[in-house]
Amino acid sequence: MNRRKFILASSLFAVAGLGVWSWPRRWRYIVIHHSGGASGDIAFLQRVHRERQPHDPIHAIPYHYVIGNGHGLAMGEVASDWRQEYDIWGGHLTLHNLTRNFLGIGVCLIGDFEKRDVPEPQYQALVKLTRALMTRYDIPAANVTGHGMTPGESTQCPGSRFPMSRFKRDIA
Repeated sequence: MNRRKFILASSLFAVAGLGVWSWPRRWRYIVIHHSGGASGDIAFLQRVHRERQPHDPIHAIPYHYVIGNGHGLAMGEVASDWRQEYDIWGGHLTLHNLTRNFLGIGVCLIGDFEKRDVPEPQYQALVKLTRALMTRYDIPAANVTGHGMTPGESTQCPGSRFPMSRFKRDIA
């Protein structure tokens, strides 16, 4: 399924399945990612997304939130673009996970956690953001996963050095 078909299917699902009025309250999952690069900001992630998906009609980062590591965004800075502002579905998982793209909030930490540990201030910003989203949208801790721990996904993201066990304890 290509990106245009995904957008059409997601839009039809939103109108038929959930109704327009419940759009912002549909969130049921949070999926944690890493950027895989040492630096980045919103503009950089938009350029990368445009290069990888040149025909995507949504010119936005595929995530709802990005958390900086001091190289592009300030350490622990939480940023977003209009995808989050308007509650637009995500593009942060593969097409095997249309439901989680549509019902899941994507959070990306700038960095490569295959090579380095998550800096503590960035980690604490993630915990704070995740707890706030869980409370706001009534998302249980069981529905918070790393990209690679999401059923149907085959990636190491958010990286082997991401402290998933600690994170799960800290958000519980």
